[in-house]
Amino acid sequence: MTELTGQLAWAPTLLLATARISAACAVAPVFAERAVPMRLRVAMGAVIALAVVGRFAHPAAAPRGWGELAIGVGGEVLIGMAIGLAARLLFVGVELGAMHIAQQMGIALGEIFDPFRESPGMLRQLYRLLAIVLFLAIGGHRALIGSVLDSFQFVPAGGFTGAQGAVDLLAGMLSAGFLLGLKVAAPVLAAMLLATVALGLLQRTLPQCNTLSIGLPIRSMLGLAVMAASLAAMPGLLETAWNTAAGQIAGAMALLN
Repeated sequence: MTELTGQLAWAPTLLLATARISAACAVAPVFAERAVPMRLRVAMGAVIALAVVGRFAHPAAAPRGWGELAIGVGGEVLIGMAIGLAARLLFVGVELGAMHIAQQMGIALGEIFDPFRESPGMLRQLYRLLAIVLFLAIGGHRALIGSVLDSFQFVPAGGFTGAQGAVDLLAGMLSAGFLLGLKVAAPVLAAMLLATVALGLLQRTLPQCNTLSIGLPIRSMLGLAVMAASLAAMPGLLETAWNTAAGQIAGAMALLN
């Protein structure tokens, strides 16, 4: 095939746009949950691409054969996955903070005794579900789709030329996710540090007091109390992190062309 022209000249552009949007939906938070089947994610990407291909997805150049079309689809998949993973790393940061909270509180012993079990800890599930609800509440799902569509203005369909911007984006979002996890876990970690110091002083002052038997329930109750009080800061932290992520995604897309 020498030229993809004729009545189906729009088909390559639609395919390229579908590849980028579907790849983003396949790995992005909320869209990539286990409750959402993979077929539904791909279909969602196809429907969105069909609705916006005429306005956003202007091709950089018409592919001249199946080889160029395949290379273009691969580039679009990389762009979509980079955007989706960039948003996903924020949720990874929240789960990382929850994991540290559970370990410091001593309620993650089940994962230590049975590290091969499939279900994550209850605190990780709680924070992950809370992050999903807050993400939907602040309109993050709409902003994520908007970021994918805006990427066509910086990198037209089939115009992917290098991966440096995507690498910088993922590196920056990995740092942002780690910082978000640290902010989420900071109040409980500080309380656990104070509790450890207090129990150490108590053991030093009253050696007959068995701090090993009372330390675990005290740390657990104190951690749950501090965690309940600090959950009110989660919406602001997640919204600030997502606004920063959206800016980094736009900046990275400008470097990809």
